[in-house]
Amino acid sequence: MKFIHIGDTHIGAVYKNENRNADVKDAFNQVVDAAIKEKIDFIVHSGDLFNEGNPSLEALLFVTDQLNKLRLAGIKLFIVPGSHDVGMGEEDSVVELFDRNGLLINLNSKRYISNDDDSFKLSGETYKGAFICGVQGKRSNVENDIFKRLSISIDNSAWIKIFIFHHTISALGEQFKDLDTDSLPKGFDYYAAGHWHGHKDGIKYEKGIIQYPGSTEYCDEKEIVDNPNRGYYIIEYDSDGITSIAYNILKTREKDIVGISADNKTAKELYTEMLSKLKTNSGKILVIRISGKLVENRGSINLPEIKKAALEKGYSYVSINTSKLMDRNDEVLEVTETDIGKIETEFLTKKGYNNIGLKLAKLLISETQNNDSPESILKKAEELFEEYDTKRD
Repeated sequence: MKFIHIGDTHIGAVYKNENRNADVKDAFNQVVDAAIKEKIDFIVHSGDLFNEGNPSLEALLFVTDQLNKLRLAGIKLFIVPGSHDVGMGEEDSVVELFDRNGLLINLNSKRYISNDDDSFKLSGETYKGAFICGVQGKRSNVENDIFKRLSISIDNSAWIKIFIFHHTISALGEQFKDLDTDSLPKGFDYYAAGHWHGHKDGIKYEKGIIQYPGSTEYCDEKEIVDNPNRGYYIIEYDSDGITSIAYNILKTREKDIVGISADNKTAKELYTEMLSKLKTNSGKILVIRISGKLVENRGSINLPEIKKAALEKGYSYVSINTSKLMDRNDEVLEVTETDIGKIETEFLTKKGYNNIGLKLAKLLISETQNNDSPESILKKAEELFEEYDTKRD
């Protein structure tokens, strides 16, 4: 028996660029075609099937067509909704629509969940010798709301037990986590993880293994630059358990990553150097990263003309990053602290933030890192403004 593990397919408008959004769909199509060709028994999807909780009709129709291909081939897809699959302020996911029409199995449908004050009871499905269950992505407080109260009815007669979840765990680094690794339930052989877009192999957990396949396509510039491959896992198993795990690489567009220093250059000199880096091609991705200090104002660089010239050379997508570009009006702030929290405070103070400004800035930094909902962030911000108004009055 064998199954595919994918996650973070993000079907929909990831980019403001038709070519890149077509690439996102093509990656999912590649997985579906491979599953049919390799006669895969089933697919496990660890969340973020869509890029937004209210996907476009085009995205819905595309996914419907792909799931129908799997259904006709007799391949089931088991999924838990990811944080992107749930609309803002909603609990249910559009994934449920496909479950009710028999195109996939949403393991967080209400038939698998019983929730009260003391426990979050979860069941799953046993299919071809595998017991499969999971918990959907949640934007905040997931440990307290679910995992600390989690009780699972596991089918111990199954050859392998699979737990699907959509969270970044502490094993990836404390700065990224929204869930302590030890909060995961025990007793599973394969932990199908999602939400982390870079793939991560072989995180040992009790008797099992945690695997992040990563996103099936690059979803932002950082991923284009930092992550070399996109792919999915094929896991083989028999009555003795898992026998092999292989990472299969998907075909993605070629990339040109260009780094340019602006130190002691005029805008015209920088413009000429960027033009010289462009190569005639057939649909590559281009990322230009500019760093250093320009002798003029950064606004004098004609970035739209560079993008236009790159597209004329054949690039399908162009990103010009100026986050590390300084100009003659920028001052360099020296930071002496080493603790990340103190660095933030020192930097913001030197930028002129007062006490209430510091609190608001640090609130936004911490809450966005914790994937808290906009409603929660807004509520806390309003409390800070009320505190400010009270003191001012």
